[in-house]
Amino acid sequence: MTLQTEIIKDEAASAATLPALTSRIDDIVAARDASLAKVREAAAALEGAYGLSKEAAAFAKQAQCGRKYWGLDRTGSKHYSVLFPDGFDAALSVETFRRQLDASVWTYLYEETGIREMMDATAARDFDKSLREDVPEVTADNLRATFETLMGNADMIFARGLAVAFARLDSRFKSHDAFKLGSRMIIDRAFSEYSGNFNRSWAEETIIDVERVFAKLDDETPAGRGLIQEIDACRPGYGPQQSITESTYFRIRGFKNGNAHLWFTRDDLVEKANRVLADYYGEVIPDAAEKDEEADEFRQRTNLPSRDLQFYHTPAAAADAAIDALCIREHMRVLEPSAGEGHLVRPLLAKGCKVTAVEIHEDRMKKLRSVEGSNCYVMQGNFLNLPADPSYHAVVMNPPFFGTHWMDHVRHAFDFLAPEGQLVAILPASAQVAETKAHIKFRRWAEKANGGGGWGMFTDLPAESFAEAGTNINTVIFKIRRRY
Repeated sequence: MTLQTEIIKDEAASAATLPALTSRIDDIVAARDASLAKVREAAAALEGAYGLSKEAAAFAKQAQCGRKYWGLDRTGSKHYSVLFPDGFDAALSVETFRRQLDASVWTYLYEETGIREMMDATAARDFDKSLREDVPEVTADNLRATFETLMGNADMIFARGLAVAFARLDSRFKSHDAFKLGSRMIIDRAFSEYSGNFNRSWAEETIIDVERVFAKLDDETPAGRGLIQEIDACRPGYGPQQSITESTYFRIRGFKNGNAHLWFTRDDLVEKANRVLADYYGEVIPDAAEKDEEADEFRQRTNLPSRDLQFYHTPAAAADAAIDALCIREHMRVLEPSAGEGHLVRPLLAKGCKVTAVEIHEDRMKKLRSVEGSNCYVMQGNFLNLPADPSYHAVVMNPPFFGTHWMDHVRHAFDFLAPEGQLVAILPASAQVAETKAHIKFRRWAEKANGGGGWGMFTDLPAESFAEAGTNINTVIFKIRRRY
C-alpha cells in the first residue's frame, strides 16, 4: 500500500465511500429525472400559454384600432410584460435548467467523496470551467463510471496536486532532480512591494494549496484560507513591512521587498510529502547533472550508449506543441535527430516539410521505414557521431533525457542549422530551472546562440504530458534560432 493510498483510505472514513455513494446514486438520479420531467412539463405549458398571449395581443391590436392610452403606460408593468416574454424557447430553457441542475449534482458529489479536496487549485479551476461549458449528463451509468475511476485514481489525483502545488511555490520543483523538500523555501513576490498586501493573483492560491496538502498528510481537514488570514493579521496597515507568522505546519517570514521565506515545522510531514513526490515522479529518468560536474565545455560523447537509454515516445499533444512552435514554410528541410518511431516525423510530413530522420534502434527503425519516401529520408546511426551539416531550416527533437545527455544532442543539433534556422526541442524541466554548473552553462550558451536573448526560450508543457509514454517528468518546449 502506497502512502497516497493510506491517505485516501483515511479520507474515505470521513467522506462518502464508493459503496455508500453507489447506494445513493439511484436516489440522486431519480430526483434529478423527476425534476427534469416537471420542468419539461412546465416549459410545454408555458409554450402553450405564451402562444395564447400572442393571440391575445393580436386581438388587442384589432380592438385598439391602432390607438394607445398614454395617460398611464401599463405595458411597462411586470404584471403586464410577464405575459409577453421576448424569445421564449422551451427546449433551450429546459437545457439551461438541465445544465445548472447537473452541474450542481456533479459539484456536490465531488465534494462529498473528498475528491475536490485532493485537487490542486489548477485542477479544481479546470473542473469548474468544465461545468460552465458542456455539462455531462447525470445518469446512473455516468456517475458510477466516473466515481469508480476517480476513487481508483485518488492516489494520482492527490500526488498530482502535491506536485503542482510545490512547483508553483518554487519553480525548481518542476525538475525531477529537485523535487525533494528541504527546510526552507523562498516565495518571490508573495507581497506587493508597494502596499505590503498579499498578492492575491497567485501567492494566496499557492499557499492555500500547500497548506491543504499538509493538512491531508496530517489527516486533518484543510483550513481553506486559514493561514492567509493569519498572515494578513500579522501585517496590519499599509506599505512595505516585515512580518512573521506561525501556523500548525509553517513559519513564514515576510520582507519589505515583497518576498517571503517559508519553513516547514513538521519533519514527519515533510518526509511523507517527499515519499509521495518520489512515487509520483518515479526514478526512471535522473534528469540531473552531478552537483560537481564540470561544464567548461559541452562534451561530445560519441560513445554514448544510446541503445541503453530509456525510450519515451512523444505523445501527440506534445508533438503538436513542438511543431506549433515552428515558423513553417513550404518544403522546408527539417532534421529529427532522435526520431524514435516517428511521432514527430509524421506530423512534420503532414505540414509539408522535407524530413531527415535519424534513429539508432533497429526495432524503431522498422516503424520509421514505413514513412520513408520522397519527403522523408531515414538513416540509422548514432546522431552524435554524424558530422555537422548546417543546411537545415529547422531541427525538431525529443532527445534522450537521461542524465544531461540531452545537452549534447541539442548542442550538436544546433550545428546542423542554416543561418536563421530554428531549433525546437522537448526537454526535461530541469533545462530551465536546475542550478548545477552544467545547466547554467547550457542556458548561457543557448542565450548567446540565440543572439543574446533568453526571453521565450522555454515554455511549460502541461503536467503529465508524457504520462502515456510511461513517465510523469515535467517537460518544456525549448526554442532558439541561429542568428548568424
